[in-house]
Amino acid sequence: MPRRLLQLPIVAARRTDRISIAAPDDFTCGRAQSLQARPVGAFPYCLDFVRARAIYVQDLDVGEVQAAPFYYLHLRRRARSLVSVPLEFGPLSDSANMKAPIFLYSPGRCGSTLLSRILFEARIACVSEVDFYTQMTTPFWSDPHNPLRKLFCRAMWNMTRDLVATLGTSHAPIVKLRAESCYAPELLLPNTDGRPRTLVMFRRFESWARSTCRTFGANAGKAVEKYMLALKCYEFLQAHSDCHVVRYEDLLSNPQETCTALGCFLGLPIGGEAIVRAGERDAQEGTPLGRGVGRQRAGWEAKFDATMRLWHSQRVVHARDSLGIQNVWA
Repeated sequence: MPRRLLQLPIVAARRTDRISIAAPDDFTCGRAQSLQARPVGAFPYCLDFVRARAIYVQDLDVGEVQAAPFYYLHLRRRARSLVSVPLEFGPLSDSANMKAPIFLYSPGRCGSTLLSRILFEARIACVSEVDFYTQMTTPFWSDPHNPLRKLFCRAMWNMTRDLVATLGTSHAPIVKLRAESCYAPELLLPNTDGRPRTLVMFRRFESWARSTCRTFGANAGKAVEKYMLALKCYEFLQAHSDCHVVRYEDLLSNPQETCTALGCFLGLPIGGEAIVRAGERDAQEGTPLGRGVGRQRAGWEAKFDATMRLWHSQRVVHARDSLGIQNVWA
C-alpha cells in the first residue's frame, strides 16, 4: 500500500534559541491528516532518516525566509504546519526546469551571513543555512559505502527542486551552507551541462581563529581541522567547478569592488545601496550568535593561543602549503 502524504499542525517548537541542526523532533505536532493534493508554498526543512521521509513546513512568507540570518532557525520559530513526504513520492514541485542553486561554502565566522544580507538587499534570491544539506554532507550519510546514500541524495535533490520552486526566482538562488558541508562538496555538484558555479568565503586565519575560539570555545585541534577542511573543499571546488572566492577582509575594506566582482560572477547587479542597507544592522540579529548576546566562552584565550601554535606547526604548514589553491589564510 502506498504511503501517504501527511499534514500536521505544529503545536510547539523545540530548540528555538539554539543553533542545532534541524531534526524531525524539532516540532511537537497534532493529529496527522492525509493530503490528497500536493501542497503549495512548502519549504523543505529536514530529512527524516528513520522514517525515510522529507519534512517540509508551511505558512511562511517567502521574503521573510530569505531575509532571515538562518533559514533553519526561522522555519523552526515561525512554521505553523508540517508536511511529511515519503521519499518515494518525489518532489512536490512539478517544475521540470530547476535552476540549480549556487552554493556558498565557508569555515564559518567569516562574514558569510553579512554577504547573504547584501545579496538579499540587492534582491538576489538567497537563503542561509539550509539544513537538509548539512544532514547529507555528514561523514556517515556522505560515505560512498553507505547503502542508503543514493536514496537520500535523490531526496536531497528533490527537496532542492522544491526549495527553488518555492523561492520563485528567475535566476539560480544562492544557498549559504553551514561550515559542516565543506566535508562533502562532491555531493552538492548538480548534474548540469558545463561546470557548475560555486562560491567560497574565507577570513584571515588569525582573526577567524580568535572569533571561533571566543564564540564556540573550540579547542586547537578542532579549530584547525575545521579551517583545513574548508581549504580542502576550496581545492576540490576549484578543480570541479567555476569557483569564485570572497575574502572577509576585502568585503570590509573595499565592499563595492568586492560586490561588483561578485555581481559579475553571478550575472546580477549588486548596487552600493544594498551594501549600505546591509551594513545598517547586525547580520545575525535575533539569533544566538547576534551581537550583545554574550556568547564569549570562558578560557577562550588559552585555546586561541594553542590554535595559533598548531597552525604554525611544521605539519600544518606543510599540509596547507601543499594544497593547489591561492593563499586565502594570510
